[in-house]
Amino acid sequence: MLELAGHALSIGSLSEIEPLIRQVLSECGMPPIDTQQEPWDVALDISLAIQDGTLPISAGADFLIIQLAPRCGHPPEIMQLMILIDDWEAIRTTPPTDAELRTHAGRIAKAAERHSTYMPTSD
Repeated sequence: MLELAGHALSIGSLSEIEPLIRQVLSECGMPPIDTQQEPWDVALDISLAIQDGTLPISAGADFLIIQLAPRCGHPPEIMQLMILIDDWEAIRTTPPTDAELRTHAGRIAKAAERHSTYMPTSD
């Protein structure tokens, strides 16, 4: 982590800094997710990590909604997650719970399994 802190953000390309970012995430206990895979494969990894609690919900949900929804063709499972998060004030009186969001991540994982080119190995 100290090595990454020593880098100025304007120095180096993403390919040079990405290994350091992966190292920091690993040191923080985040699962290794290869975001260069096919979009549905990444969605599967991220949704499973959200579901089992190894990836913070906010980080995983943001990536699913912002990066993967367009690349996966705006599937209803990811769009429903976006609505659950963004529109809760208009629909409900309380925000969704972590359990609700993790359950919804499970629905995304099931959809991703139907489209994925591989099945992740469990530890």
